[in-house]
Amino acid sequence: MSEEQDKFEKRKQEAQKRKKKLQKMQNSKIKPRTKHALAIAGGSLAAIVLVVALIFANAGFTRRMVTAVEVGDKKVSAAEYSYYYIQQAISTYNTYTQMFGSSYAPFDTGKSLDKQAYSDTQSWADYLSANALSAVRGIKTLVSAAEAEGFTMSEEGAASVEQTMQTLKTYADSSGMTLNRYLSEVYGLGMNEDLMRQTQMEYQLALEYQEALRDRPEYTEEELEDYYQNTVHDSYTYVDLHYYEFAQEEAGDDSEGKTLEEAKAEAEDFISDINSATDYARKIKVLLKAEAQADEDEEDEDEEITDNTERVGVSVSSLKNVDEKLAEWAFAEGRAEGDVEVVENEDGTGYYAVYMVKSAYRNDYNTVNMRQIYVEVEDTSDEEEMAEAKTRAEELLSQWQDGEATEESFAALADEESDLSVEGGLYEQMAKGEGEITDWLFDESRQAGDAAVLESSGGYHVVYYIGQGDPYWMVQVESAKRSADYSDTYAKLEEQYPVTEHSLGMWLRSEPFR
Repeated sequence: MSEEQDKFEKRKQEAQKRKKKLQKMQNSKIKPRTKHALAIAGGSLAAIVLVVALIFANAGFTRRMVTAVEVGDKKVSAAEYSYYYIQQAISTYNTYTQMFGSSYAPFDTGKSLDKQAYSDTQSWADYLSANALSAVRGIKTLVSAAEAEGFTMSEEGAASVEQTMQTLKTYADSSGMTLNRYLSEVYGLGMNEDLMRQTQMEYQLALEYQEALRDRPEYTEEELEDYYQNTVHDSYTYVDLHYYEFAQEEAGDDSEGKTLEEAKAEAEDFISDINSATDYARKIKVLLKAEAQADEDEEDEDEEITDNTERVGVSVSSLKNVDEKLAEWAFAEGRAEGDVEVVENEDGTGYYAVYMVKSAYRNDYNTVNMRQIYVEVEDTSDEEEMAEAKTRAEELLSQWQDGEATEESFAALADEESDLSVEGGLYEQMAKGEGEITDWLFDESRQAGDAAVLESSGGYHVVYYIGQGDPYWMVQVESAKRSADYSDTYAKLEEQYPVTEHSLGMWLRSEPFR
């Protein structure tokens, strides 16, 4: 070591000694209680940082600032994503409870959805989040495409949005809240009037653009015929038939069972003297009554037996879902009305006794176009209310007849008087159904300009007959083709506007029912 290096090391050691001595002197001036307080202060500082972070995360403006999803160049904030997530939860919950009752609620609204299983692989939160993401993607994709094309919302659409906002304001007022607070309470932190209006405007624009995309293609009858024959034949080709299955049965404590051969013999015996649909219906009622009495171990001569073997308008696809062999027989080339046969089921466990009422057909009849004014009755079992509705409907018909009595005047009256929101009460391409209205509309003697008061399950209708529309098979096939073509168009749009998820923004979503 050189002399200079030796001096350097000595000075370094002396400096370290002075530093340690100074620290010792400073520490000796701090009392033990003070040291403890400083330690607490250090911990409190960390807690304060944590609290500040939590406050920041739970602030509405934060939820509007942080991005949860990007669709193309459109950013979806945590607040906006929360809206779609909560909407999915509310819609799902209401659907279940309205259809099956409150005892069949899909999940417990008082518990975290993350802790409740939707399936073996997903929680309810996972499932609803995936649905919300799909909804967001669909709307943002369509909005982006509409804006790129220069497609704008209709005046009616804009008015609809403002009506929605006014309705929300009414709800807020009735709850004793400002609109912003109400929206935040119901749809999650960060949702406010401006953001809600934006979501409603985008939803309406997406809806109108989607409809425009679906309606744009024009199809010839030849194109629809080709699509029917080569793409959707099995969905829109039907038969009317009777069938009943005689199956083998295992022996039990109270039953000797039935072999496959015995089941076949029963089916063959059943069809042996059937020459019409009436014969089939008569024999099946006898059989079903006997089976019901055997099950109950008693006779009830007054019991009403329903023939559930008649199937009307069964498509190829639907019958294949019942039994492949049954569908193969029913739609075999050359199958004709009146054919009767025993058909083995696809499992080899029994036989169908089948009678063909009407062989393969499509809905060739013409649809109808009409206008109507609906006089709704809340309780149709109330005879007085029904009578008042009928009187009102007859007054409206007389009012129209006493005026110009044209389609245009009927449309104007419908706009003025009907409870329905359909413009001019217009319904086009209507198919056959059941009831007085269908019977009247599809009466062969019906003429353009005919009008009448007709009863339905919900009240009375003043109906104006315009005339026939397209054949119903064509309406069905065109609808299917438009859906398929739109799906192809939308798939291409999705490729243009890819989705990116941001974990922090997704994590910041608000929970429903809280």
